[in-house]
Amino acid sequence: MAISLSEYLLTKGREYAPFDPNRAYLIYQKLSLYIDLSRVKKIHIIGTNGKGSTGRYLALMLRNEGCKILHFTSPHIFDFKERFYKNDSIILTKDLEEAHIFLQTFDFINACSYFEYMTFLALILAKDVDYLIMEAGLGGEFDSTSVLEYDLDIFTHISLDHQDMLGEDLEQIAKTKLAAMGKNAILSINQDDSIYALATKIANQKNSHLMILKTNDMTDEIKRLTIDLPDFLSQNAFSAIMAFKWFLNKIPSQLPKLNLLGRMQKITPNIYLDVGHNVGAAKAIKQALQKEGIVEIVLIYNSYEDKNIKEILQILSSIIRHVEILKLEHPRVIAFPKLCTILDSLNLKYKEFSCLEDGVKYLVFGSFSVVETFMKKHKDLESGINNG
Repeated sequence: MAISLSEYLLTKGREYAPFDPNRAYLIYQKLSLYIDLSRVKKIHIIGTNGKGSTGRYLALMLRNEGCKILHFTSPHIFDFKERFYKNDSIILTKDLEEAHIFLQTFDFINACSYFEYMTFLALILAKDVDYLIMEAGLGGEFDSTSVLEYDLDIFTHISLDHQDMLGEDLEQIAKTKLAAMGKNAILSINQDDSIYALATKIANQKNSHLMILKTNDMTDEIKRLTIDLPDFLSQNAFSAIMAFKWFLNKIPSQLPKLNLLGRMQKITPNIYLDVGHNVGAAKAIKQALQKEGIVEIVLIYNSYEDKNIKEILQILSSIIRHVEILKLEHPRVIAFPKLCTILDSLNLKYKEFSCLEDGVKYLVFGSFSVVETFMKKHKDLESGINNG
């Protein structure tokens, strides 16, 4: 009898195993004989920032049209099941376990990494939907989500992140992501000029139909739908709206409320949550806060060591009153003294996080783990995260 999914994933170790560009493709070649996704319209979401919200906006809009959908996203905050959103809710444990049991009937599946196994779980769960929205994990071209042929690729904002795996500069990172381009693609607005040039070049090489979105493509109707959103969420919603139009040849009548945790989420009048963890996210969050008229916040923060911590904090420094370091239990987290050294170099005041104070504006930011740890410490705020 197969062990439970949670027990099985513990045997897989880290989410991203040692890189093997062929492993997922070879496994899928065998698995595809037993699943039929030929009638499912497939969308691939690739980029550095905004993948989760872009995919979820599209999923919710399609669902409002009566379509059956599966949105695969990562990572999760509280529960592994969050990665699989089917139709109107996070997947049921029963359905996830059934997909796991099915996969365990194949000996070859055990070669999967943690993330690859999740990818194949999503494919099993999608066999009865109309639309499958798959969010890439790292990169694009060799990501396990790239084993499928997609009807449409959506490239969200591309910036620096995961340089240890994807390349040291923006061009290298962009090449890895854009190389996943299929027959039809959308490139979101607000990209570096070099991204537009590279995307056009790759589209020409692959004979792909590439729709490069521009600010003036935002009609009054689209602006009306997105007017109350922070700029970065408005841009992500715009990409989703254009993908919706590509499939259904119309603009949605309304923009559904985003039900994804920690995307510039105001859970109380004075507490914002965001799972951002890179330079692009820091710029977007600063702009969003300033748009709301906030000139000073207390930053509840921590980070994984491989992030551009100094540059992220430097971007936010002009609106930081002081930093409160939230201790994390995670093998990748930066050592406390090392983070203190960075904060000292930026002349930012800091202390270890202990409690919230009334009347203070807080931003909880730095990683999915920061949001998770903060919310577990403050379960009394759960109504805000569920309804925010």
